[in-house]
Amino acid sequence: MSDKERLINKDASMSISGYTPQEHGTFDRVIRPMAAEFVGVALFVFVACCSLNSGDLVAAALGHGLTIALLVVGFGAISGAHFNPAVTLGVTLGGGLPVSLLPGYWIAQLGGGILGAAIVRGTLPSSVYASISGGTHQLGKEVTAGWGFLIEVVLTTVLVLTVLMAAVNRQTKSKLAPLAIGFAVSVDIMAGGPLTGASMNPARAFGPAVVASAVVEHAWTYHYIYWLGPLTGALLAAILFRLLFASPNNRWISKQEPF
Repeated sequence: MSDKERLINKDASMSISGYTPQEHGTFDRVIRPMAAEFVGVALFVFVACCSLNSGDLVAAALGHGLTIALLVVGFGAISGAHFNPAVTLGVTLGGGLPVSLLPGYWIAQLGGGILGAAIVRGTLPSSVYASISGGTHQLGKEVTAGWGFLIEVVLTTVLVLTVLMAAVNRQTKSKLAPLAIGFAVSVDIMAGGPLTGASMNPARAFGPAVVASAVVEHAWTYHYIYWLGPLTGALLAAILFRLLFASPNNRWISKQEPF
């Protein structure tokens, strides 16, 4: 096989997961990606929670989205820069990450969420920390648990489909994927922030809830929504992707190459 063919094959195997069969050794295949997910989520949760102090929805949306975009640029080639258990589930079901790596990604992401939230609590004044409820998510006024669940499902579907189409799918993936993913986070928060907090990310919800539980009474109120909603949205996005939108080689049905 020529050098050019090797490069083509390697490029075709690349995805948002950052995993390639050409990489050998536990450090490159497992430890380094887990470390990237851990550090990336910690940084994301810190900036995301601090951005809430502005009290401005657009500022919070941009704080979340632009941070994700920057982290995807920096860590995308190492771990795929998921920084979200729901994204990892969607990418795995979409064929972009080996199933064996999923548990480790989740552990690293949840640990990073706790660390990021702990840094927030350790650096913000008590009054400021209390004013943002430690960065925890809450349902908006008159938003029921059922509606909150559905909102998180739809918002996460938007995010995970963006990841799959812009960074995983061979036919449509783009160099602008970091911006697309960051913008997806931002527009979701602009749409759903006042309703559910627009989590879309169990690690983003879990870390602040753990750290703030001693001082925020409602830290765990309806917390299950921020797991079930995003994971269901990721499942829905992956099904739509594999049935309809994936490249022919990655679809569940109608695998033939187009004429």
